[in-house]
Amino acid sequence: MPFLKPGTKSPLYNAAAATAPGRWAIEAAAERYLNGMLRKLGVEPEPVVLASNIYTAGALSRLRKKLVLYDFNDSPFQFSVSPPWAHGYWPRTIRQADAVFVVSEFYRRQLAGETDRPLILLGNGVEMAHFEAPRDVPADLASLPRPLIGYVGLLSHFLDFDMLEALRRNRRGGTLVLVGPGSPATDAAVAELGRREGVAVLGPRPYEQVPAYMQALDVGVIPFRANDPFVQGINPNKVYQYLAAGLPVLTTPLLDLQESAPDLLFATDDRSMSQALATALDAPADRDRRRALARPHDWDALAARMVHEIETRLPAA
Repeated sequence: MPFLKPGTKSPLYNAAAATAPGRWAIEAAAERYLNGMLRKLGVEPEPVVLASNIYTAGALSRLRKKLVLYDFNDSPFQFSVSPPWAHGYWPRTIRQADAVFVVSEFYRRQLAGETDRPLILLGNGVEMAHFEAPRDVPADLASLPRPLIGYVGLLSHFLDFDMLEALRRNRRGGTLVLVGPGSPATDAAVAELGRREGVAVLGPRPYEQVPAYMQALDVGVIPFRANDPFVQGINPNKVYQYLAAGLPVLTTPLLDLQESAPDLLFATDDRSMSQALATALDAPADRDRRRALARPHDWDALAARMVHEIETRLPAA
């Protein structure tokens, strides 16, 4: 739903959202749209609501509903465009939740000190069938020197460019590949990295093509700044996507997963990332073993858990 966003590519929208009257107008328009869509779709008068946007607080408070669950899949404050006024929305939203789905153990511990609502550790997931089905190698990867060491995702402010440079230096004659949309926070740094030898910056690709790009890689990397408090809390679905595509994965440590060399390796700085890369490149490939690590996180299984948690709460709602 088009609820308030903390920052967009529209200067006019951003200027309006920076003021209290502007935010009120955006929220009012979004609420009218929501109510119209509920009527159009024939949703029952008191639905179960799953919210994942803290800026829906006002609409939630006025909506008739049986139950509200909040999906804490990302911290609402981890984004580089998060403004100071965003913090006022969080307590208003979380107070209305009957339970909270939480993406990581790090955030479950954090939220335990902020709310008395039940916290359901769900983790993150992957569409196994989408990512494991064999795909042809994309033409723009086929001509690049191997091994292909790739990051697929938003080129966000979480990226550690020292780690990326370490990967470039230790690529063994191959190519460091970056696939994904840019971000104002990193556009200049990504452009500078892209001018170095052995780097290919390919830009965004539609979700339908992402499995082909991942499967064509030799190693999937998540070179984030390990000491960033928000990085410590995330449980990125690209970990499971890489594994489902049959790749070894090098990532910053995750509380929710145990390291499983040589298929899932943790790194906290450029040195440990270089060591992990050598381990991954030297190991025999076993795509089935890697996919087995991802399979428990198939969205079908996670969705079934979510439905169960909702249904067990309905009699008391």
